[in-house]
Amino acid sequence: MNQWAWLVVAISLASLWIGACARNGDAPPTTWPDGWPVPPLPVMALKHPGGTVWGSPSTYCWHFEPGSERTCKEHTFWSGIDAYPEAVPDRQIHIRIDAEARPHNVFGQIYTRHGNIMVNFIETNTEYPILDLDLDPGDYHIRIIGQWQHGDSADSERSYNEVAYEFGLNVPGEVALRSECSNTLIGGDLAINLDSADDPLRTAMDSANGMGCKFNKPITRVVLTLHGDDGGTYAETFSIDPPALSVEFPLPDDTASERSRESLPPGEYSRRIVAIAEAGDEWEVTSHGNFHRTITIGTP
Repeated sequence: MNQWAWLVVAISLASLWIGACARNGDAPPTTWPDGWPVPPLPVMALKHPGGTVWGSPSTYCWHFEPGSERTCKEHTFWSGIDAYPEAVPDRQIHIRIDAEARPHNVFGQIYTRHGNIMVNFIETNTEYPILDLDLDPGDYHIRIIGQWQHGDSADSERSYNEVAYEFGLNVPGEVALRSECSNTLIGGDLAINLDSADDPLRTAMDSANGMGCKFNKPITRVVLTLHGDDGGTYAETFSIDPPALSVEFPLPDDTASERSRESLPPGEYSRRIVAIAEAGDEWEVTSHGNFHRTITIGTP
């Protein structure tokens, strides 16, 4: 072989080596929790035009040898999630799966950081599964499970190999203050009757029992405003200390407050209750849930 032939071979080998590095260099070493040995398992990532988000391996059940029993490892959810990379604004993300064969099924779930399931996802025999992140801004946990058929029996659960990865992801944008208020099926539409402006029922949800609201941001203040038929207005600002995600209604009797006036004449008043978060954004409580918007004080 002459020197030109050797040169061509050398250049070809170098190109193959560089290509392999380019394909494999972006994937971090797979480290399984609690010192688990690194098995020859698929690697998963979330990929969008802005970059690649690598997950934390969570669980697997795998036949490592033909005819062998599955070896399964379980681990607590979200143990490796400590960062929330920002997702691409168009909200569509491809699930990248580095494996010898295409998975038979891909399952996924998206959770809020508080553990509420927002999305259940499944794709069957798809080469490039896509997650549609039509979600409010905020941090989310994502769990992706790949399932590969093993052997000839597709009906047996034990014929499948499975690998799960977990990801932290941030959907960019301004996070709006939101709440879920517990509704009741009793209490009806009866007006709330108060003996005075100091009655704690002025912040009650209904006339039968006291319920509450859970917010996605800590609440620091609750503002009660009463408007009378004569145009008079009463305002009281309650301090929630320490700030809380869950707020009871009626507010506890000992909640510190500042008021605009000390008394109110008897009569019927329209009522507005607003919860205010640390950043100043507001949620009108009386527009959601089973809150009464009218109360009566004393005897008209």
